[in-house]
Amino acid sequence: MTIGKKKKVLMQAVSRLKAADYSAEPELNNIYERLSDGRRKFAELFDKNIKAVMQISSLDLTMQYQTDKIIDISQQVTNATEIIFGAAAGTAGNQQEALTNTIVNVSGETDDVYQKIESGQLELTAIKDLSEQTIAASREMQQNMDELFGIIDHISGIISGIGNISMQTNLLALNASVEAARAGEAGKGFAVVANEIRELSQETQQLTSGMEDFVKNMKEASKKSIESANGTIQSLSTMSNRIRNVWALNDESQAAVSRINDSVSSLAAVSEEISSSMTEMQNQLRESSEFMRTVGNDLRKATEPVVDIEKILDETVRQMGEMSHDAFYHLEHQEFAQYVQSAVSSHNVWLGNLKKMVYSQQVMPLQLDSSKCAFGHFYYAMTPDIPDILPIWKGLEVKHQKFHKFGASVINAINSGRYTEAEQIYREAETYSRSLISDLNKILEVVGK
Repeated sequence: MTIGKKKKVLMQAVSRLKAADYSAEPELNNIYERLSDGRRKFAELFDKNIKAVMQISSLDLTMQYQTDKIIDISQQVTNATEIIFGAAAGTAGNQQEALTNTIVNVSGETDDVYQKIESGQLELTAIKDLSEQTIAASREMQQNMDELFGIIDHISGIISGIGNISMQTNLLALNASVEAARAGEAGKGFAVVANEIRELSQETQQLTSGMEDFVKNMKEASKKSIESANGTIQSLSTMSNRIRNVWALNDESQAAVSRINDSVSSLAAVSEEISSSMTEMQNQLRESSEFMRTVGNDLRKATEPVVDIEKILDETVRQMGEMSHDAFYHLEHQEFAQYVQSAVSSHNVWLGNLKKMVYSQQVMPLQLDSSKCAFGHFYYAMTPDIPDILPIWKGLEVKHQKFHKFGASVINAINSGRYTEAEQIYREAETYSRSLISDLNKILEVVGK
C-alpha cells in the first residue's frame, strides 16, 4: 500500500474515530487521541447532565410537593380556625362573651338560691326548736295528767270513805230514833236530832253518789287526756324527727349550693380567661396560616428558577443526544446499556415508592410526568442506532406513559380514602411493570450481543 493511500485510510479511520495504527502518522495520531479524549469527555458531560437533570427534576418534584403541602396545611388551619371560632369575624368572641355572661348570671342566681335556702334553714331551725319545746311541754302535761289521775283516785277513795261514814251515820240515826221512841216523852228531843242526822246522812249519801259519778267521769276524761297526750307526744316526736331529717338535708343542700356557687364563680373567671386566650389564639392561628401561605407562595416562586434550570438541562441533554449520532460523540454500546440498566433500577424504585404509599395510605412525592423521570430524560434525549432494538425502543413511549398514570390513579384513590381501590390499582401497575421490564431486558440482551 502506498504512503498516500495508507494516509487516506488512516484519515478515514480518524473521521470515524476508529482505532488504527497511527504510528506512521504522528499528526493523525495526535488528532485521533484528541478526538478520543474529547469523546470520552463528551460522554462524561452527557452522563453528568443526565444525572443533573434527574436530580433537578427530583428537587423540583419535592419542592412542589412540599409547597403544595404547606399551602394545603395553611388552608386546613384557616378552615379549622373558621370552624372553631366561627366564619364571621367576632362570632367566636360574641359566643364566648355570651357564655361568660350566662355563667355570671347563673352564679348570681345560685347565690339567690343559697340565700333562700339559708332563710328556709333558719325557719326550719325555729320550727325544730318549737317542736322540741312542744314535746317538752306535752311531756310535762302528761306528767301533770298522771299526777291529776292520782289525785282523782285519792278523791275517789275519800268520797267512798265519806259514803261509808254516811251509811254508818244513817244506821246510828235509825238506832237513835228507835231508842228515842222507847224512851217516850223523854226521848222526843233526841228523836228530832236523830231524824235530822238521818236526813243529813241521806243528803250526804246523795251528794257522795253524785260526786262518785263526777269523779268517775273526771277519771275517764283524765284517762283519755293521758292517752291523747301520749299520742300527741308520739306524733310530735315523729314530726320532730322528720324536721331534723329535713333540716339535715337542707343543711347539706346549703353546703352543696355553696360549693356550686364557688365553682360557678371560678368557672366564670376561667371562662373570661378562656375568652381572652381564644381571641389571642384565633389571631395567632390566622397569622400562622397567613405566614404559611406566604411561605408557600414564596417557595413556589423560588422553584421557578429550578424549573427553568431543569428545562435548560433537559434541552442540553437532548442536544447532546442528537450530537451522539455523530461519530465523534457516539456513545458506546456499553455506555448505552448502563443507562438502560439504570432505568430498570429507577423503575423498580418508583414502583416501590408506589407500594409504600398504598400500604401506608399516605401520599408522598412521586414523579407522574413520564418525561421527567430518570428513564424519561434519557429516553427523549437520544435514539439508539442499533436497528434490532429500534422497534422495542419506540414502543416504550406509550407503555412508559401509561405506567406513570397508575401513580396518578393511586394518589387520587388515597386522597379520596378508597384504599382498597388504591391497592387494586397498584396490583395492576405491578403486573403492567413486568412488560416494561421485559422490553428493557430485551434491549440489554441485544446490546450485549
